[in-house]
Amino acid sequence: MKLTHLFPKPVLLLLFLFTSLTSCQKSMLSEGIEKQQREQNQTLALAGTENAAPSQHIFFSFPSDAIAKIHKIKITESANAEYFSVHNYSGGYNGLQQTPDNSFGTPNILIASHWDPNTAGGVFSRVAYTAPNTISSRFGGEGDGYKTINPYQWALNTWYNIAIRSWKLNGELFIGTFIQNMSTGTWFHTSTLAIPERTTFLGAGNDSFLENWTGSNPAYDGSFIRKAFFKDCWNLSTTNVWQKHTSRSFSANAGDEGRNGIYDRAFNSGYDAAEDAYFMEHGGTVQPDAAFGTGRTLALPAQTNQGTAPVITVGESQSVSAIYSGNTVYISWSNNATKTPQFSSKVELLDPNGTVVNTINEVLPQKRTATFSNVTPGSGTYTARVTITDIFNQVAPAISSTLVPGDPPATWYRLKNASSGLYLSVEGSSTANSTYIVQSISSTGAEQKWKLSSQNGATVLINSNSNKAIDISGGTQTIGSNVIQYTISNAINQQWNLVSVGTNKYVIQSNMSSHYILDNPGSSSTNGQRLVLYSMNGTTGTANQQWILEAQ
Repeated sequence: MKLTHLFPKPVLLLLFLFTSLTSCQKSMLSEGIEKQQREQNQTLALAGTENAAPSQHIFFSFPSDAIAKIHKIKITESANAEYFSVHNYSGGYNGLQQTPDNSFGTPNILIASHWDPNTAGGVFSRVAYTAPNTISSRFGGEGDGYKTINPYQWALNTWYNIAIRSWKLNGELFIGTFIQNMSTGTWFHTSTLAIPERTTFLGAGNDSFLENWTGSNPAYDGSFIRKAFFKDCWNLSTTNVWQKHTSRSFSANAGDEGRNGIYDRAFNSGYDAAEDAYFMEHGGTVQPDAAFGTGRTLALPAQTNQGTAPVITVGESQSVSAIYSGNTVYISWSNNATKTPQFSSKVELLDPNGTVVNTINEVLPQKRTATFSNVTPGSGTYTARVTITDIFNQVAPAISSTLVPGDPPATWYRLKNASSGLYLSVEGSSTANSTYIVQSISSTGAEQKWKLSSQNGATVLINSNSNKAIDISGGTQTIGSNVIQYTISNAINQQWNLVSVGTNKYVIQSNMSSHYILDNPGSSSTNGQRLVLYSMNGTTGTANQQWILEAQ
């Protein structure tokens, strides 16, 4: 059975090709050879071939194993049923696809996947993190593993920088995928996959490829030209040194004549000086350059303007806030999305003398909150300090926020929507389970007062009137669904993170895998408007998704 459209051909075959490539012949194809090839392709077409554009690869060799890799891609021509792989590393791959599957809301998606180390032996890959709107599931076919898909909506003629970062922790190897739109500078962390720890990280090689995964449907077959440019491929070694590729070679898969049919030689590759990039194209009227001769491989030159190290930014935290409630300190921060993404964080609590009294260190790229429990500080001004290290091991400047714990600590808060000015409340001041959470005009009632309770590093919001928690009913993660109050269970569907998005402004983000946030739909100013779950707009949320904390 053929592999489904979401997955390329086996990496083992690619690695074999990589080790067996030779220098291409330089002779020109004669007119007679071209005529013979056309006749052969027509014969194959009549025999019922798929007529898919031939799969093709650029292999990059590096001196050693890598903890991180980066590579840029610009797609200039595309069609449905096309996969543009940017990184094909040891055991996994990621890149951009155009798919005829309408279930993602866009044909232009971002995928990241990892094969099982040993499916038959019960050694599986797994998904450790998915961003909002990223979905994940098992795959099978030509290998088994886990895939993640995000409706990224990539655009033609736009450069994207795709990075992968790996790390080992608690007996597992984690691999995070990050993408940057070079026109806006904005980074996005789509997912983190994990496998049992092994000796190596991402491996020394890298492979970018184009695949038209099915030619059996004329709407998706090889009659359409697909083309992409690739440049600035780098390895960050295990000793934290950036490495350039030492050699590059192109190969169009051999032995696929029956699948490719009349498009078996509709491939080409080379180096484009104007783009300072390599290109691959296939399908339609594409023909191999004369440098290929009668072969399917080509040695590629070094990129002219790659430099001695990649041009990258340093990660940057933008804001941090600290709240003291019920002998617990809640700290949250936000980062600049146009700077290199966070890899790890160090969160410190300093006493009035500047002495560090509590510290949390964690390797978790998506982490934006920390909680210090059982804190009984004295009088004076304390400081919460956050220092992040980015995915390329660069340390960002620390940012700080002060807090005065007071005696006794603040216990109850009201939360005001930054758009409507209305307050987080329980519909009808009810104490019953499954009552909707709404926004309402300011009052002194207990239904607008909330306690922040620490649970598993997150926050449970408990209503003063009902003594029930804000809850995602049944743990069902659906955009636009209402939230309710329910008896405190401390389950993950009652866990939230108050993420700082400015001075005393927060988004209330679910701790579940979707990480949806509490939203005032349509920026409504209606008293009694029921609140919903929604994706965060941008990196800080819009005003209708932001809440201002008021101590009571």
